[in-house]
Amino acid sequence: MSLNRTIFFICFLLVFAKALTAQITNLKVDSISSKILAEKRKLHIYLPSDLAENKPKQKKYPVLYVLDGEDTHFSVAGMINYLNEKNGNRVLPKMIVVFIHNTQRTRDLTPYPVHASAILPTEMAKQTGGGEKFTKSILQEIIPYIETKYPASGYRALAGHSFGGLFALSVLKNHPDMFDDYLVMDPSLWYDEGKFADALAKQLEQNPTKYADKALFIAIANTVNEPTINAALRSKASFSKHEKEIIRFCLSLKKAKTHLPFAYQFYPKDDHGSVPLIGLYDGLRHLFQTHQMSYYDVINPRFDPENAIESYYHNLSQKLKTTIQVSPEELIYFDMFYQINEDKTGQNKLRAYFKKRYPAEFEIHTKK
Repeated sequence: MSLNRTIFFICFLLVFAKALTAQITNLKVDSISSKILAEKRKLHIYLPSDLAENKPKQKKYPVLYVLDGEDTHFSVAGMINYLNEKNGNRVLPKMIVVFIHNTQRTRDLTPYPVHASAILPTEMAKQTGGGEKFTKSILQEIIPYIETKYPASGYRALAGHSFGGLFALSVLKNHPDMFDDYLVMDPSLWYDEGKFADALAKQLEQNPTKYADKALFIAIANTVNEPTINAALRSKASFSKHEKEIIRFCLSLKKAKTHLPFAYQFYPKDDHGSVPLIGLYDGLRHLFQTHQMSYYDVINPRFDPENAIESYYHNLSQKLKTTIQVSPEELIYFDMFYQINEDKTGQNKLRAYFKKRYPAEFEIHTKK
């Protein structure tokens, strides 16, 4: 190896080690010993940077629970970290993320026992039906453990893919108050020949107000390689039942007279394996779309800093069940935008609010 290549390799290792160290700081390994499941269950816990560094900027944090934690913890933690901590992003609120690892996936994520089918092999069918027991473990063991050990606000969202999506919908059906919001990626609604999906759709329609304070987002992958939903419904492929059942459920729910805030999205360029990350990304953005305040909003001539910012944080605090306030750092960032846009009028309004809110920090900022 040449000297230049050796130097390059050493520099690469140093940069990689630094990145890995930062990742490990925010992402912790934890576990619980479940009496209900009679086994130890591994968890990965993602913490916002301020909390990981023992310098929390708020008393409590919302919690997102993600299934298939052994596969999802690195990618999802990185995405969430980027969208609420990097480059001035405020797309998502800071949150704790609990990644629950699997031991017997088919057993834990299916709602009740079923027989083998064209999609479900005999050996897998024998393992089905442990969903309620796993739900009980999450409710009585995992959630209390997390909310005792970490500063959880009481807001909870659940995310699952495939059988994990089926499980999330089963929780929504049987234990809707366990979570505030549900993010479901390409769920296995072919389960029990579509009977589970039909029962859930019927229940949601017959109880129109029961789910009004919940939200559901479903991502649909293009598993039959068709360009549109209508084309997928016409597909004759033997494995098309998976996609068709999801589409039919989503279309029926859109027509139903239910107060459940519901949205779905079809991903023509993603299959069953690639849809979880982009689906979760869009699902989280959908959940918090009315709780975002863009920097472009701030520099709008009609923007009233004090009323708009206070209202924004009040609404966000209500949703996340904890008090969240604007930070001096955010106000400094807003101030920079006014300066870049040479908007003295808007900057003066913002600075008046900044001085009222954080007089000491304002003095330091304006003396630089």
